[in-house]
Amino acid sequence: MDPNPVKVVVDSEDLAANHDVMQIVENRVLIFVLYKMETTRVERMLQQGGWKVVSIHGDNAQHDRTKALSLFKNGSCPLMIATDVAACGLDIPDVEVVINYSFPLTTEDYVHRIGRTRRANKKGVAHTFFTQQNKGLAGKLVNVSREAGQIMPDALLKFGTHVKKKESK
Repeated sequence: MDPNPVKVVVDSEDLAANHDVMQIVENRVLIFVLYKMETTRVERMLQQGGWKVVSIHGDNAQHDRTKALSLFKNGSCPLMIATDVAACGLDIPDVEVVINYSFPLTTEDYVHRIGRTRRANKKGVAHTFFTQQNKGLAGKLVNVSREAGQIMPDALLKFGTHVKKKESK
């Protein structure tokens, strides 16, 4: 054994994360998608990546829904993919984060989805993917978000903030 070992450092010994990056580690995440087929596709993609995940949508048998909800609630599966069937009416405590993988068809559904994290006076986080396909709802999303005191990113504002008035016939 060499009495004078040499220490080789490839990077810095004082490894530190970038202070300009907000780091969030989550334990229970509810991911919303728009369609049943999308639920299956996203669930399989995550499972192939090694994640424990369950899903619920309108075509699930009640037994399958109950089982999936139970696994999500008790933490066995920290990820649940769901259509708007899970946006309201289900008792799902301790959801820390909602991800709107697919933007809903209405801003009312959006409000219900993000509200899943706001249970028992807890604060929550909602991440939303908004694309060109959703631009017709940009104005309503901006209004709802501003009313809640949120700062809207410039990229969203570029979609426009016009809200179409409903016309009665």
